[in-house]
Amino acid sequence: MSAIERYHKLSSQSKNLITDELEVFRLKKGEVLIHEHRPSPYLYFIEKGAVKNHYIDEKGNKQVVWFGFEGDICFSLNSYINMSYMHETTELMEDSLFYRVKISHVKALFKDYLDWANWGRCFMEYVFIKTVKELDEYKALTAKEKYLNLIGNNQNVKERVPLKDIASYLGVSPVTISRLRKELDDASS
Repeated sequence: MSAIERYHKLSSQSKNLITDELEVFRLKKGEVLIHEHRPSPYLYFIEKGAVKNHYIDEKGNKQVVWFGFEGDICFSLNSYINMSYMHETTELMEDSLFYRVKISHVKALFKDYLDWANWGRCFMEYVFIKTVKELDEYKALTAKEKYLNLIGNNQNVKERVPLKDIASYLGVSPVTISRLRKELDDASS
């Protein structure tokens, strides 16, 4: 359960408060973990596999907004803080293994245990800082710089994410990503 330790070190006693409630959950590539417009009462710890979070834009295109890999956590913001305007779907890019726990249990841990409240704070700080950093860094970058930044910060993206999903995430065409990959391969040869 590397995802738990990643954000804040918990005592063994505190860890047991969640591990006793975890369920193993598996899905296959292409299946949907969290459906748009459907409540999802679980928080998922990705133990093995890869997911993408996306929404459908006004033109009917999938717009990828996040990739998750081993050690990451995914959940529905709609279910966690009732953000009914969020219309995102979490879909598997690989066969995956998760540990899941009810969001209501995690919220109770935050309320009743200082160690868990600190874990939740550290998790939210990490996500907030990462999101702001990405938004700030990507504003002034060229497509090539965005791509290099993305794969430089997460080797999993280059090795495990389909080209069309990388293009969607960066807001460019798949042709642009293909051209950039070729240009980078030629430069390294």
